[in-house]
Amino acid sequence: MSDIKCQVEECYYNENYMCGASSIKVRSSVTNNVVNNTDDTACETFVPKEEYR
Repeated sequence: MSDIKCQVEECYYNENYMCGASSIKVRSSVTNNVVNNTDDTACETFVPKEEYR
């Protein structure tokens, strides 16, 4: 995968602030699905680290 940075320390795929997932899915996090900035998006690939401990 390309160099995708990740700041979510609680995510299983975060490997030294880089996403280690083989693919990612990003979606709108607002109800009207109109995204205006990065705060309006969400990574659906997120998996909590504690699920893999």
